[in-house]
Amino acid sequence: SQYGCMQKNEDGSYKWVLPGNEDLIKAESGGQGSSAYEKDELQWTQYPNECHIAIFADWTLKSHKVITTDKISYAAGRNRSQYYQMNWLADDGYVYVFSPSYAKTMADARQRTTLPAGVVRINTKTEEFDAGYYYNLEEKANGHSFMRSWYISGSYFLLLMYDRDITEAGKVANQLAIFNASTGALTYVNGLPSDVSGFGSTPYMENGKAYMAVTTSSGYPSIYKVDPANATAARGLVVNVTQLNGVGKLE
Repeated sequence: SQYGCMQKNEDGSYKWVLPGNEDLIKAESGGQGSSAYEKDELQWTQYPNECHIAIFADWTLKSHKVITTDKISYAAGRNRSQYYQMNWLADDGYVYVFSPSYAKTMADARQRTTLPAGVVRINTKTEEFDAGYYYNLEEKANGHSFMRSWYISGSYFLLLMYDRDITEAGKVANQLAIFNASTGALTYVNGLPSDVSGFGSTPYMENGKAYMAVTTSSGYPSIYKVDPANATAARGLVVNVTQLNGVGKLE
């Protein structure tokens, strides 16, 4: 922030800006949308090879602690002006923290991560990272990363996968995969149409299944029922519209 960047020690050095990063402080305001920045701000992270999680004591947000891991980069999905949730509380009581390693795309090497996309978890009883839990998801996906993640139930998570390396121009998030938090297995979903042009931003979860809106380049959008146990998708309701952004259920 501007406030943090401008704080200095008694010797005149910056209090929060790492030595050698002084030139990263913006000399003037600029940028657009979520990439906008203000004068005296150091945009993006100085710690691309770490993930910091704040745990607040209660809803008042007055007291908190910060825990850190160097197994993954920061936990945020990103696409243009959108930021996506990557922290999920599962039925087993752990909070699973995913990182697509978006910091790989940073222009400056000081802000570019060398860590692959991965997942760790937090023990909610100790409020610390589980030292023995880590999976390299990029390795399991043949070098590909993901844009979004959702928790289904049990040990299963749904990931929206890129079709190539996250640093490559023209990458498209047009595939779904199931991550099994118990076994560490990452399995691509079978049964989806071959001409997927987009997925809904909000899937619906019920009885251990995920219901996802799928748009194709031919025909109307449909709702697909994803069974995480066998990583298969089955076509259901067809909606006569040009685009379908999400699906839910009214009680």
